[in-house]
Amino acid sequence: MSQRVLILAPDNDFHALSIQALLRGRGADADIVDTARFPESLVLVQRGGASTEVLLDGKPLSGYHSVWWRRPHPPTPPAEVKVPEERRFASREAREALWGAIHAAGLPIYNSPQAEARAGYKPYQLRVAQECGLRVPETLITNSAEEVAAFRERHPRVVYKAFSATTLAMTDTRPLSEGDLPDLWRLRYAPVIFQEYVELGREYRVTLVEDAAFAVEITLQHPAAHYDWRIDPDYRIAPAEVPPAIVEGLQRVRRALELNSGSADLRETPEGEIYFLEINPSGQFLFLDVFAGMDVGNPFCDMLLQ
Repeated sequence: MSQRVLILAPDNDFHALSIQALLRGRGADADIVDTARFPESLVLVQRGGASTEVLLDGKPLSGYHSVWWRRPHPPTPPAEVKVPEERRFASREAREALWGAIHAAGLPIYNSPQAEARAGYKPYQLRVAQECGLRVPETLITNSAEEVAAFRERHPRVVYKAFSATTLAMTDTRPLSEGDLPDLWRLRYAPVIFQEYVELGREYRVTLVEDAAFAVEITLQHPAAHYDWRIDPDYRIAPAEVPPAIVEGLQRVRRALELNSGSADLRETPEGEIYFLEINPSGQFLFLDVFAGMDVGNPFCDMLLQ
């Protein structure tokens, strides 16, 4: 009987579909389950007593080798549940039932959702990176305009970024300009991350899959993107060598955050100093295979099948 992986992800997730294809090419298999379908069209059954049995749409979870927690959407109550408090209650109940049942099945989960959630807190991961010996930019996290003004006095070039993504707009890293200062009162609505600007020499993305590390250098084509390479539609990537001490520091961060995998962003100054910017516990990684000719997908499959 072939090994089968349960992938919790939206149906159209590129990484989920690609890893599913790779697994099938290796004689294993995978099912992609969109958890946003629960409870309206995805059926959960958990039976317990002397033993525990968990089924999703009639398939016992005991038939799976592992679970890949690939950015699953939260359970979504049917649209006809319109009263706000009823909808919040239904969401909580569905989340408790589904996430609890998946954990009750006793399968290894990559990454642990609890570890992913904790590692996703940028203030926490910056502290962990610092403790693991990596260089971190001077950082201010605040909702105080006065603190930002004082920080800018100490660091003439400052960038700012959001804690999370939104469908409203791209939350790219941006420079804090003179024209932004009159709007700092808006911090009362939400805090922001401010950091000293790290002069760009070279930019790296390092993907960690357990003890393996895959590094690429990102070369920008548009100068305006030097604050955030993601806004450059023509960026190029190529395999790169990152100093072993930096890779080991990243691995210490991964282990401290209790992650199996993650994607870290680094920036090297013209003087050769390498700064840790952030680690994404469920970051995109297959673009290394597509555009840099690397092979991250197969080691990732190895992890899911170990």
